[in-house]
Amino acid sequence: MKLEKIIDFMETVAPKEEAMEYDNVGLLVGRGEKDVTRVLVALDCTLDVVREAKEKGCEAIVCHHPVMFSGVKRITDETKEGEMLLCAIENNVAIFACHTNLDFARGGLNDYFLEKIGYKAFDTILENEGRVFETGGITIKELCEKIKKAFDVPHLRVAGDIEHESAVGALCTGSGKSLVNEALDKADCYITGDMGHHDILTVLENDCAYIEISHYDSEKIAMELLKNKLDAFFPEIEVFMSQENKNPLIFV
Repeated sequence: MKLEKIIDFMETVAPKEEAMEYDNVGLLVGRGEKDVTRVLVALDCTLDVVREAKEKGCEAIVCHHPVMFSGVKRITDETKEGEMLLCAIENNVAIFACHTNLDFARGGLNDYFLEKIGYKAFDTILENEGRVFETGGITIKELCEKIKKAFDVPHLRVAGDIEHESAVGALCTGSGKSLVNEALDKADCYITGDMGHHDILTVLENDCAYIEISHYDSEKIAMELLKNKLDAFFPEIEVFMSQENKNPLIFV
C-alpha cells in the first residue's frame, strides 16, 4: 500500500486544517508514494522510537506529537532531534504527525478520553477545543478513581474539595492552560494534563476542582486510538504500538 493512502485516510480522521496555527502536522519525513506494509504508532517520535520502527520492519511512524516544531537549519548528529531525523531518513522510515487536529476531531483524543472513563461530551469548551460532559453527580474523589482505573495510573494531582459532588466536567488532554477561563464558565471540575501553579489557583478561586493526570498519561491513549482506526480501515497492514514511549516523570 502507498503511504499516501494512509495520509488520505488520516485527513478524514483528523483534518490538517483543524490544527492550531503553531502546530506542525502531516507528513514530516518521507515520500507519499512509498510502499508501506507495517506502521508504528507512537506518542512521541524519539530516536528510540525510530530504531524500534526499524527493528519491527515498519516503513512509517504515525505519531501524535510532531517533530520539528521550530525552524530547522541543519540536520546533523550534534542534536538528538538531528540524530533522530537522520536515523529515519537513512532507514527510509517516514514520519507522519496528527496533533491538535487529532485532539479536536470528532471521535478524536478528547472524545476517546471520555469514552475510556464512561462519558460522552455534550459540548466543547471553546469552539471545537476540549470537551464538556455531565459527570452524573459523583464526587471528585469518585471521578478520580474512574480515571486512575481507566488509565492505570497510581496517583493524580488534585486541587479542591475531593468530596464535592460534581455536575459538569470539562476536559482538555495535554496542556489545558489556554482553555482554563472558558472551562470555568461551563464546569465545576477541570481535568487536564498539566497547568501552571497560578492557573490552578484561578480554578480554585472560581469554586472549581482541578484534576491533573499528567501530560503523558492524558495522551498515551493516542497510540491505542490510532491503532484502532488504522486496523479497522487497513486490515492488510500491520500496526504496532510503540513500546519505547514512557512517561518521562516518575514518583520517587
